[in-house]
Amino acid sequence: MISSHQEYKEYIEADRIALFMDKNRPGILDDIWKWEILLRKTEYYKNCKFKGNIGKIIYGILRWRFHRESVQLGFSIPLNTCGKGLSLAHYGSVAINPKSRIGERCRIYGDVVIGAKNPGGAPTIGNDVMIGAGAKVLGEIRIADGVIIGANSVVIHSVDTIGAVVAGSPAKVIHVEMGKIDYENGV
Repeated sequence: MISSHQEYKEYIEADRIALFMDKNRPGILDDIWKWEILLRKTEYYKNCKFKGNIGKIIYGILRWRFHRESVQLGFSIPLNTCGKGLSLAHYGSVAINPKSRIGERCRIYGDVVIGAKNPGGAPTIGNDVMIGAGAKVLGEIRIADGVIIGANSVVIHSVDTIGAVVAGSPAKVIHVEMGKIDYENGV
């Protein structure tokens, strides 16, 4: 969670790297990067104590812009749920429960749902996790660091094995990969 201007800058830089951007500012077609910057700026204004009406007005404007841009891109991602280095692969429906916690350097593809089962808590996802297109991660479960969740998988049980590859409905461990995720080669 962003609690200082220094952390805000760290989050922005980590997100830029995770999105494979080699420039310092988003271009006209970099809508996801612009949205992530707006996410981090809104989190910064929400979490940091700004005194007076000016801070409240700026936060209100940011919340309005954040909501508008989220609807246009199809993202339903609440503030303070994702760690630094968030990488959204492309536009499309991504819904995350406000009680969920997503670690650092996670890559999320389109049509993903990270939510709670009624009644129950929401998922906690570790660092360096990749969630494939159409995957559903549901319930009060934990996903270990480095896990790869296959496309259209339904994860309803915790995955405690670091570096595991899970797939299916319901998802089962199909492979254990040791080491970091190599996004460029798809593993």
